[in-house]
Amino acid sequence: MAKPHTKGKAAQKSSVASTGSNKPDGADGNQVGYARPPRHTRFRKGQSGNPRGRPAGHANAKTIVSRAINERVRIREGETERAMTKLEAMLQGHLVKAIKGDARSASLVINLVTRLGLLADTENKTFAALSEEDHAILDEYVRSKTGPTAGKANDQEEN
Repeated sequence: MAKPHTKGKAAQKSSVASTGSNKPDGADGNQVGYARPPRHTRFRKGQSGNPRGRPAGHANAKTIVSRAINERVRIREGETERAMTKLEAMLQGHLVKAIKGDARSASLVINLVTRLGLLADTENKTFAALSEEDHAILDEYVRSKTGPTAGKANDQEEN
């Protein structure tokens, strides 16, 4: 069997001579290893690792999606045409489907409205806008529909 080829002293001397230094890398304080490339392969001061970078004018994914969703389109509603963004047109389409009974579209619209906080604000404003007289009328209506015991339970909860 032949011996595996190993570098001899002659080969080491020639590699040292090619770097232009009598000392091997690491002997002059510049360690070579993980995250420490040899000095001759490092970037020079002021030199970028990606000199060209992303070309100017090329949009990233977020910009492309934003631009596409905010494009204006013309939508026909009955006899009239209206210009709106694609996002608005998609929402209008889901609203129409939800009104017609499509459960998936209704769920999507309700979730969107809830996440945006539009549903809770409307309920709070409506309830706060009622006077004491209106509250009394509503309580009387609830009692008439549910029975006298339910009205008393509601009165006790309020107190």
